[in-house]
Amino acid sequence: MKQMSNHLLGLRARLLLLLALLFSTPSNSEFLFKSTQIAYDQTGAVGVGEALEITFAFKPWNMNMTFGDLIYFRLPRFSTSTYVQGEDGGAAGANIAMGSVQLGPSTVWKASWTEGAWCAGCSNPYNASLLTLQLRDVNAIVRRTLHTVTVYKENGIKAYCGHPMNSQKIMIGTNASGTDQFMSFENSPLVGNGCQDKSSCSLHGTCDYCYNTCLCDEGYGNPNNEIYDYVRIDCGERTCPAGKSIGSLPTSEVSAHPLKECSDNGICDRQVGHCTCFDGWEGLACDRRLCPNKCSGHGICASMREQSGMSNAFPLSRNVTNLGYGTKPETVNTTAWDADFMYSCVCDSSWRVGLDHGEWQAAEWHGADCSLKRCPHGDDPMTAANETNCEGVTATNSLESGKPGNGCYVECSNRGACVYEEGIGRCKCFQGFLGENCGSMSEFGMDFGEWFDPAWDE
Repeated sequence: MKQMSNHLLGLRARLLLLLALLFSTPSNSEFLFKSTQIAYDQTGAVGVGEALEITFAFKPWNMNMTFGDLIYFRLPRFSTSTYVQGEDGGAAGANIAMGSVQLGPSTVWKASWTEGAWCAGCSNPYNASLLTLQLRDVNAIVRRTLHTVTVYKENGIKAYCGHPMNSQKIMIGTNASGTDQFMSFENSPLVGNGCQDKSSCSLHGTCDYCYNTCLCDEGYGNPNNEIYDYVRIDCGERTCPAGKSIGSLPTSEVSAHPLKECSDNGICDRQVGHCTCFDGWEGLACDRRLCPNKCSGHGICASMREQSGMSNAFPLSRNVTNLGYGTKPETVNTTAWDADFMYSCVCDSSWRVGLDHGEWQAAEWHGADCSLKRCPHGDDPMTAANETNCEGVTATNSLESGKPGNGCYVECSNRGACVYEEGIGRCKCFQGFLGENCGSMSEFGMDFGEWFDPAWDE
């Protein structure tokens, strides 16, 4: 049994090794060429705008090349155009027909140059520039032997703008593998200054070698996710989160309050990328209005958008699912621009607040900062109607009324004044009424029935 177990373990190990080799096998393009290099006639950093002598070195790896086979060199940003980097418009240079490119050894190869199209503002102008070699020697080039080809500067091929060292955009390909396949060169020199004069983007950005500019990382001025008025061109300082600027003027009938760093409500600390908010504002981008006294511990601080979906926020509404304040694209920058800006307190309550059955049209805690607790409530003992019944009664500042079973909160039963001590409301009853909620009439009549409590003794 032990020998059987060892045999099975050995089979399993070989199977795992076979699977690993199978799934780790490189693509065919990785076996096209080896020792692929490009060299220029200039020493040091290669400038732009000057015709170059370009030498290509390569080893066909798993294939012999025979008469008529083609090798392609993709050379984006290279052109025979007379325009230089930075000039507007650009222009296509001239194509060079097969056999007319001056190169060596000319007895082995002939070549053509296909000019790529100009693309203004693109990171790869002349992206489709292509040098094509065709083997003209009847003797095959044997695989895994090093071969070099030099394209002379008399052809006028030049770097329109820069390339990083070992650029992945410069590629070599062939049709000798059965299909047109390409791979990147292993070694190619730096072309142009890059961003060395910008501290190599301070290690917080990517250099656009073509236009000698830095594309900063997130947090250092990346335009895809931050709006800023100031950012260092070398990505050397942090930027801060952005929000809508509450104090800015409209720019049209339908646009206002553009995104600004710290929402124009704070100062950016560029060392750490944090906003220091002015009084009354909070949030990463200083984009939230502070709720007074943090709602005194008796409520939640919510935005206008959030409150439009809350049935217990004021003014009361039953159709909160239809409100969606600030969610419609046509109003988010106009009438509802403040949906995510302005915050206020939604106060707590030990009873349900709303317009439906079993709910009350007032919250237990109230006030701008939810610091006040309502006095006891009850029905007015001097009327035949039930003042606590809010069926059909329109809520304060609302357009809707209560359903059957909805309650009106009548503080002190309309027969006393609510007075607060340390935020807790107590009823001071009018003469002739008594009880915690002033809901009872004194048996002594109006002259002697005032509720007496030392707290109200003046």
